[in-house]
Amino acid sequence: MGLAPASPPSSERMAAQRGALTAVTASAPSVAVGGTLTVTASGTNPCGAAHINYGDGIAITYAISALPTSQTHVYQKPGTYAIVARGMGNCDGEATTRVEVTSQAPAPPPEVPNTITAIEFVPRPGVVRQPVAINVSGRGTCAFTVTFGDGNQQELNGPLPQRVSHTYAVAQTYTVIVAPAPPCAGKFSDRLQVAARGGNRITGLAIDPMPADVGRAVTIDVEGAGACAYRVDYGDGNGEDRSKPLPDRLRHVYNTAGSYVIRVEASGGCAGRAQRTLDVR
Repeated sequence: MGLAPASPPSSERMAAQRGALTAVTASAPSVAVGGTLTVTASGTNPCGAAHINYGDGIAITYAISALPTSQTHVYQKPGTYAIVARGMGNCDGEATTRVEVTSQAPAPPPEVPNTITAIEFVPRPGVVRQPVAINVSGRGTCAFTVTFGDGNQQELNGPLPQRVSHTYAVAQTYTVIVAPAPPCAGKFSDRLQVAARGGNRITGLAIDPMPADVGRAVTIDVEGAGACAYRVDYGDGNGEDRSKPLPDRLRHVYNTAGSYVIRVEASGGCAGRAQRTLDVR
């Protein structure tokens, strides 16, 4: 009776077993210069080593215990790179992927800790012999000079925002300048109209045509004298704030038939209000 062939020693069986590296992937299709990319090689085991060529002149053989294995890499220059992973030792196979390395995004400009960001006049327009508040907005602490445009100026120093008041004696338009001293930044200038006392007033509304047709523009004349800041409400849910010499002409279109109450009301150094009802058919 014949004997069965002997089994090979266990060491020989292990030598006959080989793994295969079958795929390589990147954690993102693109990365910015200086950003960290994770590269993962996967396949079948056993696999005791993987060689990864990152395409930028750097290639490393990693001693590993098994697949998958993940390694990190940082690219220093923009471009398109082919990443090639290859099994080593008891591991066969090769796989390739690509990654796009983009230029590093420019850093945002540093925020200036002490800066003026805006100026505002209340009321606007101003009125002769009535104080006008000049609101200076910003962040941090600033030393700055306010030039009022009538030959006067004032120096201030302190945390922002700040408010300074000034009274004008003559009705005209003034250029107001807010100039910070270093290290504070943000120079601003704006024009302020100052009207005569009682000279700016809304006196009425003229509407043409009356009645109006749906979808056709209506002309609205805001009657009065001087320059006025005012709010107009068209009665259909729309409105706007304006600051114009009077009389001021507006145009508006009504897209639904009905009766609409059109209102205007002055603000700041202007006075007066008016309203009329418009039928749209």
